[in-house]
Amino acid sequence: MSKLFVIGIGGSISKANIEVHDVQLVIADSIENTYEILKEGWYGEHLHLDEHKVLAGADGHAIQIEDHPQKTELSLFFVNMGGYLKEMFGEQHEYGFFVAETEEVAKEKAKEELLKNVDDSHVDGIFKVDSRLKCVDGKKVYIHLIPDGKTYSLNPDWSGYKKLI
Repeated sequence: MSKLFVIGIGGSISKANIEVHDVQLVIADSIENTYEILKEGWYGEHLHLDEHKVLAGADGHAIQIEDHPQKTELSLFFVNMGGYLKEMFGEQHEYGFFVAETEEVAKEKAKEELLKNVDDSHVDGIFKVDSRLKCVDGKKVYIHLIPDGKTYSLNPDWSGYKKLI
């Protein structure tokens, strides 16, 4: 059964002094089956997993994976918020998934929910999840959003360090 994996990855690249990080969205039946597509898309010398989660739902909607687009005005958006803490060097980040009709509505939801206790919070990135999905079997798939009123967490199913390259 296909699942939507949210995967935190990191690694080294030649022109960076510290490792860089990214979030990938992969449709697969197991985390192990995502490894090849993650390695193929990586642009650096080394790559590792930091965390992963099967995203079953977000923002009051269950997620189903289908082979055709859903007939709705709603989309699932990924939002990367950034901000600063006076007592810590470096920009802090928090990610979230939001269901909305437009990018602007998703941004407003993210600003209300993410990084509430930082200075100068801002949206570092936002996109429709359907536009960035990778599927291990190469098929084009789509997110279907089923209203269920539930609260979903983005807490990882696993976190740690697993070397891929």
